[in-house]
Formats: sequence, C-alpha cells, structure tokens
Amino acid sequence: MAASSGEQGALRKQPGRAGTRASARRASRRAARGPFWRTVVIAAVIALWPSVGMALQAGFAGPGERPLVVGAVPSIPTPSPTVAAAATPQPVIPLSVLSDSHAYFAASWWRQTVEANAIEGVSMGAFASQPGAVADTIASGLDDAAAGAQGGYVLVQAGTNDLLDGSSPARAASDIQALWAGVRERGSTPIAVLVPPSNQVGSKVIELNRLLAGAARQAGIAILDVYTPVADAGGRWQPGTSDDGKHANLEGATRQANEVLAQLPGILAGRLGQLAEIAPPAP
Repeated sequence: MAASSGEQGALRKQPGRAGTRASARRASRRAARGPFWRTVVIAAVIALWPSVGMALQAGFAGPGERPLVVGAVPSIPTPSPTVAAAATPQPVIPLSVLSDSHAYFAASWWRQTVEANAIEGVSMGAFASQPGAVADTIASGLDDAAAGAQGGYVLVQAGTNDLLDGSSPARAASDIQALWAGVRERGSTPIAVLVPPSNQVGSKVIELNRLLAGAARQAGIAILDVYTPVADAGGRWQPGTSDDGKHANLEGATRQANEVLAQLPGILAGRLGQLAEIAPPAP
C-alpha cells in the first residue's frame, strides 16, 4: 500500500542503518579527539613549565640577582674547609754581648732591646759587659759570651777606653778584630758594634770606626751602627744625648736602641748591616 506524503517525509527524516553507523563513527572520533588533545596540551605545559617559571622569576629579579628556577632547589655551594697551615715555630737566636760600659748601665741600648725581649726571635745569651775595660781585658769574657750565644751571635763593642788610655785608632782596631776572631774560633758569629762618640777623643773615634767598618766589610762581618744617631760632625755627642761626654744618657741610649731595633732584625736575617762612609777626622 502506498505511503502517504506525510509518512514519506517522516521516513526521509529518519536515517537508515548505514547512516546511523556513520554518525556513530563520527561521534566516536570527536569523543576520542578531546582526551588526545588534552593530553598533548598537558604534556607541553609540563615540558615548558621550567622555562615559563624562569621567565616569570626573571621579571621579579632585581639587577644582579640570580633568578631561581621554579621547581628546582637552589644550589648553595658548600664552603670547602680551610686547612689551617701548621704554624712553623721560628728558631730563637741566642744573642750575647761582649763590651765595655756602653752596654752596662741600666738604660743602655742593650738593655732596652735584647735584654728587654724587644726583638722577636732573639733570646738573651751572656751579658759579658765590663765597665772601664779595654779590648785586651774584655777578651777574658770570650768564653762566656760564646757559650751563651750557643752558636748564635755575639755583639762586640769596645774601643772607647782604649782611646782614652792613649791607644791609637789602628792599635785599638787591631785588638777589636782579635775579639771578632775569638768569637769565631768559639763557634759563634761576631757582629761589630761601632764605638759611640766621645767629647774627649772624638776625632780618634771617627778614625777607629772608619777602620772597623772597613775591616768588618772585608771579613764579612755585619756592622751595627749606634754611633751615627748620636754623633755630631766632630765625633762628639750631640747636645742632649750625654751627660758626661763619655756615655749616653737616657735620650742618647734611646736613640741608639731605636737604631738597634731597626738594624738588628736584618742582620739576623742574613743581611750585612749597612753603614754610611765615615768621614776622616778634620785636620
């Protein structure tokens, strides 16, 4: 029986089985496509997130600051332990003095420096100082001075009393050189200490120191100059540095002590003492 025109329109609107299966496949593809792209987007965000985070942090970092990487623990360098170098004990050098009265009195250059432990790395050896003695008499203290030095140094200062007793500068220089030789023979090293000024025999002091300086340089002996800081052009004591014209007072001895503090460390380090040329005495 033929269908009516209304029924035929309704039948045309209803899909057949084939159309239904095609529609189902299209719907299935659309449904599958949604989770797939969501997965792609999520994976891309995860992969790009550190860079995005760094860019965000860079926008908040001030000039010179190091931006943190989002999702990473900042790396803090661990300071390496500093190994303290073991302090090497410095050897202590015994130092003796072989002299006349210039090292003897209470505020002498010797007592203000070596005896006062004012020089690092130095200990006091023997104090063989004989007031009023000439070089020949001072020689009696050689054994004590060398034993106290224990192979170190012996400061040798003599000559004032030799000149006051009438000895010539040449004779006094020879006797003082014998003291240097005696120190060396006993296994220690002499240091030549120049003769201080004298208001009585100033010109002779100048000549004696000139001879001693030349002999010391020739023998490779260091020179300790306690003459220049307190002497005038004529070999006399500068004003205010001596009360009797023979010995230093406190001012003079302090000037000498300051020179010892300045010169002696270099001598003990192996450098010869430096000394300006001493002018010959005025005629």
